[in-house]
Amino acid sequence: MYPATEKFHFTREQILDEEYEIRAAMKDISCFSPLYDRYYVRLFRYIYRRVESEDNAADITSQVFLKAMLNLNKYQFRGVPFASWLYRIASNEIAGEFRSNIICREFNTTTENLNQFAEEIDENANEMIQNLQNAMSTLSMGEMELIELRYFEKRSGLAISEITGLTESNVKVKLHRIVQKLKDKIKNVRS
Repeated sequence: MYPATEKFHFTREQILDEEYEIRAAMKDISCFSPLYDRYYVRLFRYIYRRVESEDNAADITSQVFLKAMLNLNKYQFRGVPFASWLYRIASNEIAGEFRSNIICREFNTTTENLNQFAEEIDENANEMIQNLQNAMSTLSMGEMELIELRYFEKRSGLAISEITGLTESNVKVKLHRIVQKLKDKIKNVRS
């Protein structure tokens, strides 16, 4: 029912099936395994793109699932995939690791994604890639997360809002401001 490949959108029927699985796991934690199996690789990839090593990503992923199982009774079904809640836990775990300086922030993207993002900011993408990378290195962790989720992982505003805990309109406003901030930094370098 759920493909192994990365998929961010589910049908209403799949989401309702998942709600049934969550309710079963709330009653008997041994029923959590289908959720774990479905989301482990996706969550690991999400975390790995943000930390410096596979070992750190595996440790954080384990912590996310442990926290999810321990707090499953606090989960509230809102009609979106369970992954949104897991991504929010992961985001908080990563932020905690950064704050305690246990891990360093990694910025991982392909040249193609960077070119597409550069084109979003400026039509002269080829000349500005280095300036864009320099400007992006000045972003806060939260700003960088929004950019990664939207432009590199191609997530919708709704998915980003579920992961970050922001409203969808707030996500759009923040992204607009971040992009404008990057444009201004690049403009100042060109001047």
